[in-house]
Amino acid sequence: MQRLSILAFVALATHTCSAPVGSPSQCEGWSVGSLAHATGPGSTFSPNDHVVITWTATDSSVTNIREVDLFSAKDDQFLHTQYRSYPGVSATAGQLSLTLTVPLCLQRDGDYYLKVYSSASGQDMDCSLQTGSFQITPDPNGDFSQCT
Repeated sequence: MQRLSILAFVALATHTCSAPVGSPSQCEGWSVGSLAHATGPGSTFSPNDHVVITWTATDSSVTNIREVDLFSAKDDQFLHTQYRSYPGVSATAGQLSLTLTVPLCLQRDGDYYLKVYSSASGQDMDCSLQTGSFQITPDPNGDFSQCT
């Protein structure tokens, strides 16, 4: 009897611990568009530009967009948080406007992308997708001598 109880406990613990957070089925069916200027067309961006990120989440379990982070497209290194909110913007909104903030010493990385984190029903930060890569024009008046 004790052995049966131990086996049942191990089976339950294994099932509980192996259940993925943000299972693939929760993350399917949503997509993120390219970064766009809020004021019109343009292919390059500058620090402090007003930009818009769009997404489609109508066929998914995604409920909120919780965070947007800037990454280097060269080496996939996290650089700077662009947006963070709890519970976040509703996924049904389909877009988020923000100001592209890039610290001076990170402006010379060249190519960038934004990673968009969402939450699904009852979960936090389950799924992430990224925009296509884009370029940022460094501040022409920036003093880059302090950057190593």
